[in-house]
Amino acid sequence: MEVQGTKTLLTELADFYASLGPGDIPGTVLEKARRVLMDFLCETAAGFHEGELASIAIEYARETGGREEATILCDGSKVPAPWAALATGIMAHSIELDDGHRWGTSHPAVAVIPAVLAMGEKMKSSFPDILKGIAIGYDAMLRAARSINPSHLKRGFHSTGTCGSIGAAAGCASILGLAGEQFAYAMSMGGLQSAGLQEMLHDHPGIKPLQPGKSALAGVLSAEFASRGAKSPRTLFEGEHGWFKAMCAGEYSEEALTGDLGKRWEILLTYTKLYPTCRHCHAAIDLVREARKVLDCTERDVESIRVKTYRLGIVEVGQIFLPATFEEAMFSLPFSLAVALRKGNVTLQDYTPELLADEELRRVASAVTIEEDEHMNALYPEERGAWLRLVLKDGRSFENGIPVAKGEPENPVTDGDLREKLTAMLAPYYPEEFVAGLWEICIESGPGAAGYGQILDHFGRFHTP
Repeated sequence: MEVQGTKTLLTELADFYASLGPGDIPGTVLEKARRVLMDFLCETAAGFHEGELASIAIEYARETGGREEATILCDGSKVPAPWAALATGIMAHSIELDDGHRWGTSHPAVAVIPAVLAMGEKMKSSFPDILKGIAIGYDAMLRAARSINPSHLKRGFHSTGTCGSIGAAAGCASILGLAGEQFAYAMSMGGLQSAGLQEMLHDHPGIKPLQPGKSALAGVLSAEFASRGAKSPRTLFEGEHGWFKAMCAGEYSEEALTGDLGKRWEILLTYTKLYPTCRHCHAAIDLVREARKVLDCTERDVESIRVKTYRLGIVEVGQIFLPATFEEAMFSLPFSLAVALRKGNVTLQDYTPELLADEELRRVASAVTIEEDEHMNALYPEERGAWLRLVLKDGRSFENGIPVAKGEPENPVTDGDLREKLTAMLAPYYPEEFVAGLWEICIESGPGAAGYGQILDHFGRFHTP
């Protein structure tokens, strides 16, 4: 597969991914794929109940109709695979608890997994093939994201949307078993559909889940079109009018895109979220929870909070101090710190209209100052930490800094942490048996025992059509 006698960056990736069978992917990668799938499924279940945009997407997909190829999770409707991927991706990103990747500033699960599951259901794929599709989709998406960031983000792009369509296309190409050339065309079409802007954070951030949902839809379309003979530029990345020039004005790394294929699996470098906020809030939340324990205080005792962090974090979560909606609260570092001081944690149930209007929480949020730190700017994205100084009304104080939040590869969650998070997150909507049953299917079953059909049956038992 050559273009003017030279292999391209895209064909190098596609040839590698197309050559892989389930037995060629390391066991550690497949085990991580099980856990990101478990995390994703539970976030989707919560997003079904909490996501305003999810309700719109589900209704739209149902009303559009068409061939019954794939299931909209929780709702249970069967629709064409692209619509199932769209609606499920929007649901999963509605609560800001899905996984991420700090080098690529991306959320891979909500773009890749909806597409892989929709295509996998349509093709009646085995569970090992679905796990393989997830691992490949993550790798393709996050290598692309790593190669252009942080320049891409600084230009206002939303990497989950712009890079997600490439990963979703790769995951679906894997499910379809496309050969190298077709695999490359699928990924290329995914790249041509790259879209997503960060402006949604500054006005009506509730629209944000549309971008990963659209990436999932684009991935399904790309693989389907490639399987039917559609062709697309193999010079996607480095071409004269290609992805690199468009997305980061030439500030890219080819090594980040294609280096150590088969050795550096990006899925192993993702983080798990413990709080329903933008990831840029998490290091400071970890610190304020520590301060609460050390000083034995609540928000009523606080005089002031000073936070230092990196500029990109401030741009995304340091602008809204007094959120008016659930969606705004997820992108408000000051308000999240106030909640953590009162509750000792930050959960989905902590952004109710009553708490958003609470005068004491608003007072503490207003007492937060956020400063840009040049040293942290220089370390980003290798470190995405925070420094915090909290002063109480009685004069006592706490001061500390951390390089990364809990859940990063250097500070990972345990299976116990993950299950505790998911059980607590879903407690208002489902009995404990819901999480326990999913855990058995996704995590504990043997490689040939589980299947997506079992997952769908399990969801069906807890949802009334």
